[in-house]
Amino acid sequence: MTRQVFANAAGVIILISVIIAVSACIDLTDLQGGYEESRIKINESQAIEIVKQDPAAMEYMSGNFKRLDLRGNKTTLVQGFETNNSALQEDETYWKVEMMERTCSCSGIKSLYVVESYVSAYTGEIANLTTGMVSESLYEKETCATTCH
Repeated sequence: MTRQVFANAAGVIILISVIIAVSACIDLTDLQGGYEESRIKINESQAIEIVKQDPAAMEYMSGNFKRLDLRGNKTTLVQGFETNNSALQEDETYWKVEMMERTCSCSGIKSLYVVESYVSAYTGEIANLTTGMVSESLYEKETCATTCH
């Protein structure tokens, strides 16, 4: 009988140890996953506004963006980015902000005026900003389909 009590007690102790170890692992995983998100201080709306206030973007948009109904914005949270075939700050998280406007409302593939920028999700600093006109066919189909059409 004493052996059975001892075996039951040992089993309970092992079970409690396993439960504590699993709980600790779950808590550690939650902390690691939430850490990056907790550092993000700039939301997507703020990132769009930061780009809109940039002097180069303001100048380009005031000269080319004429019709609100032909305009679209897209923001995507990305880890690092490439420009001119060289990666910049791969360990940094950015909002990729894409603002575009079709050149006309006629059907078919037309040109887009585009402002594309990467905004630090932590500091709000613009890491890269480009402007230009591209054909819809050369632009990411998903972006154009959800914002232009």
